[in-house]
Amino acid sequence: MEKRNLDRKGAMNLSAIGLFAVAILLAVITMIMSTQVAEGGWAEFLWALGKLQDFIQSLENRWLIALAILVVYALKAVVPIPFPFIMIMTGVMFEPELALPLNIVGFSITLSIVYWYGRRLDEGVAVHKLKKYENVREMLNHAGKTKLGVLFLIRLIPSIPINMASQFYGGIKFPFGKFMVASIAGYFIKLWTYSVMGGNIAQPFTWHFMAPVIILLVISGIAVLITNIALEKRKGENKDGNN
Repeated sequence: MEKRNLDRKGAMNLSAIGLFAVAILLAVITMIMSTQVAEGGWAEFLWALGKLQDFIQSLENRWLIALAILVVYALKAVVPIPFPFIMIMTGVMFEPELALPLNIVGFSITLSIVYWYGRRLDEGVAVHKLKKYENVREMLNHAGKTKLGVLFLIRLIPSIPINMASQFYGGIKFPFGKFMVASIAGYFIKLWTYSVMGGNIAQPFTWHFMAPVIILLVISGIAVLITNIALEKRKGENKDGNN
C-alpha cells in the first residue's frame, strides 16, 4: 500500500512537472517564432488562412452554423469527438465574444446528456467506471461537499475523461445544479483557451494564440499538484484515524 502511494505521488508530481515544462517550451518557441514567421514562407499561408476565417465568419445564416455546432455537442455524448476540436472550430467560425458562450452552451448540453444517462445506471456501475482512476476514487470517498471540490479539480486535470466523470456523478445522484456549476467552473479555462485558439488560428506562432495554451498548462499542472497534496492529506488523516 505504501509503495502504491509513493508511486502515485511520484507519477502525479512528474505529470505536473511535465505540464510546466511544456508551458516553458511553448513560451520559448513562441518568442523565437513570433519574430521569424513574417520573414519566412509562413506569411502567405497564414494570410490565406486568415482570409478563409474571415470568409467563414462573414457567411449569412450563422445561426444555422451555431445550431449545427450544438448538434455536434449533443452527439459528443455518444460519439468520441474530441472536445478541443469542436471548441477550436467554434472559435474559427465565430468571434471570441460569440464562440465562448456557444462553447459553454454546447459543453453544458454534453454534460447534461451524459449526467442524466448516468442517473439511470446503478451506482455500482458508475463506481466501477472509475476503476482505472484510483486517485479520483480515493478523493471521492469523502462525503458531501468534498465531492464538489473534487469535481472542480477533475475538470482541470487533463487525464480524466469528461464523459466518464459525468456519468459517475449522475450515477451517485449528485445534485444536478451543483454538478453543472462545478463542471463549467472547472472547465472554463479550457473553454476560454480553445475559443481563443480558434479565433487566432491564423496566428499560430504569436502570443495571441500561445498565451492561453501556456496559461492552461500551468493551471492544469497546479491542479495536479493540489490533487496530490489533497490525497496525501487524506492518507495522513486515515493513518491518524486508524491509530
